Amino acid sequence: MARKIRVLPEALASQIAAGEVVERPASVVKELLENALDAGATEIDLVTQGGGSALIQVSDNGCGMGREDALLCLERYATSKLARFEDLTRLHSYGFRGEAIPTIASVSSFLLQTREEEEPVGTEVRVEAGKLLSVREMGRDRGTTVQVRSLFSHLPARRRFLRSPSREQVHLQRQLVLAAIAQPATTFRFRHGSRGEGTVWPAAAAREDRLASIFGTEWIEALLPVHGDRPGLALSGFLSRPGIGRPSREEQFFFVNRRPVESRMLSSALQEGYRHSLLRGLYPTAVLWLEIDPARIDPNVHPAKREVRFCEEREVWSLVVDAVGQSLGRWPSVAFPAPAFPEAVTERAPAIYRFADRGVSPRFREDEAPPAHAIQEELPPLVGPGRQEGADDPRKGRRPLGVLGSLYLLVETGGGLMLVDQHAAHERVLFERLLSAWESGAGGMQPLLHPVVVTLPARDAAALCEELPVLHRLGLEMNEMGGGAFSVESVPARLSTLDWVPFVQRLAADLASRKGPCAIGRAEAETLAGIVCRRAVKAHDRLSSEEVERLLADLFACRNPDTCPHGRPTWIELSYGELERRFGRAGSPGGCGFLG
Repeated sequence: MARKIRVLPEALASQIAAGEVVERPASVVKELLENALDAGATEIDLVTQGGGSALIQVSDNGCGMGREDALLCLERYATSKLARFEDLTRLHSYGFRGEAIPTIASVSSFLLQTREEEEPVGTEVRVEAGKLLSVREMGRDRGTTVQVRSLFSHLPARRRFLRSPSREQVHLQRQLVLAAIAQPATTFRFRHGSRGEGTVWPAAAAREDRLASIFGTEWIEALLPVHGDRPGLALSGFLSRPGIGRPSREEQFFFVNRRPVESRMLSSALQEGYRHSLLRGLYPTAVLWLEIDPARIDPNVHPAKREVRFCEEREVWSLVVDAVGQSLGRWPSVAFPAPAFPEAVTERAPAIYRFADRGVSPRFREDEAPPAHAIQEELPPLVGPGRQEGADDPRKGRRPLGVLGSLYLLVETGGGLMLVDQHAAHERVLFERLLSAWESGAGGMQPLLHPVVVTLPARDAAALCEELPVLHRLGLEMNEMGGGAFSVESVPARLSTLDWVPFVQRLAADLASRKGPCAIGRAEAETLAGIVCRRAVKAHDRLSSEEVERLLADLFACRNPDTCPHGRPTWIELSYGELERRFGRAGSPGGCGFLG
């Protein structure tokens, strides 16, 4: 009987493996850059042509290789990074499998030139589609140059799946950016095309300097710093400000122990931190570095090493969400007079109305002017952890002027003109008060006259059972009845009229889907956001000057005064510089003649 099972030829096996490791030219760039960094390179040069399909060349000044190692690196699973399985638990290098070089050589015209410092001459190796063509001695400096030409030329089916050269170039350059961010102490040079203009990112002493050289000084200055620590975990990086987002995740960069990674968990934790600071459909800009004990992660879960698995995913999730939330809450809390802002104002107002200026004769009817004590004395400046030194405080020199469109408060500040959305601002104030009251247990628990019974699927019920003690501390007392049923016995006093059935159902589903330990916080926050939206002042609700002052004071006492709970901006500012630019006055020393 004829055999049906056979061992694949080595060349065919390498080409099959290349389909996992080398998806496109960007994959080649990633592997070669990581090899250069693992070799200790302080300078790396990248040259490409045709979006990487025609040429990819990476040169470095790393440790280089001798003749034997230069030949051995072409063998599959030959590596200097691992000796035993246990080494995976203390891995500090980018590469470790020994697959990249042989698989790249199997699908291209491959040239390797390298020399160790101790060797008098270097070694040059040529390979064509996995077949060794020549090995010779050559003169060169210490380091390694790898040249990859005609990628997938021997595999037309693979080559047809590549995008246009310009599109492939975008993917390729992202890999260069990731490597450059991960290793700011290394100089990177890049040139595309035979006559292309080169780009240089010099070695930087700080991560901020490297980010500024890549994206520009304005890009990094517009971000907020973020920091977080847990036992065995350290998070640092930069985030976009509340309310500012992009339609894609292209400007999100994650690094775990300096390794660029793609992580759904980290991305969703980041988005969770912005849940009430950014409109749905938008994504924040972020550069996050996570340092963790290598024994607590598994980098061997993806053929291209793009992903890592965390042993304690919930702990990492919680760290990211908490750190992001603290960074976005840039304004420290300040005690203000106790009376709460009115729950609703029913008096209707005309489209535009004004407030009297302090110390200036009213320019409208005297009966519209507020009493002298209505405008509070200037509040002491608050500088939150994310506020740039020297930047304008939006409350400095604040003076309400009037209302535009029966919705937007016009406020003169030390920096220009501020427009405040009165509905969004009041939403933020009520939301933080209600959330704080719930989390602190203020108001106590109120037993329900008729307990509410909620029946859940088995998976959701099991997840909810684990969190019942936490919910009890928040004022929500539930008892398990068996068969997936729960009885809601007591609720937070301030939320006694809430429909608790959909709340519990949504909460349990979130917990069961492993969206992280913040599922409770997310469910309660969404609920509170809906409540305050209905209770906050609306457009056309006319506010007195005293109410405007109180609203502004309360808003800027919030942890995150920049957005409403739904992520919409609460205020925007037109700076004097922007106004001068728009009126053509910027840089005009003489102004407009006699008009000034």
